[in-house]
Amino acid sequence: MRDFQATKNNPYVLPATLYKRVIALVRDYDRLKGEYYEILHGSAARPDGQPRGTQKSCPTERKAVRLSLISAELKAVEQAMIIVPHEYREGVRGNIVYQVRYPDDAGERTYKRWKQRFIYNVAVNMNYL
Repeated sequence: MRDFQATKNNPYVLPATLYKRVIALVRDYDRLKGEYYEILHGSAARPDGQPRGTQKSCPTERKAVRLSLISAELKAVEQAMIIVPHEYREGVRGNIVYQVRYPDDAGERTYKRWKQRFIYNVAVNMNYL
């Protein structure tokens, strides 16, 4: 399936490049979540045994900055998913991440509408708009 954004009668239209960027962020959610917990619970790198180096070592600062960036992206996706009604969340997420068809419990147009709102709200939460 291709990523399609309806443009007629749609107040949630995004520019094409921004739409692709947000889709990529949502698809990367699981990896980001794993990386977040890995950094959070990981230990420091082992010293290389050299008494002096040419680079300044700030592992805690680097971890804090990376955690902050990842946390902002995770929060943007999670906050946007709260807007989608509970019964449509798995269908919308499955269509974006795994590119599977929508479930048959509601109309396809309903799922497309909530998918577009979700993507738009992720862009707003990331301050892209």
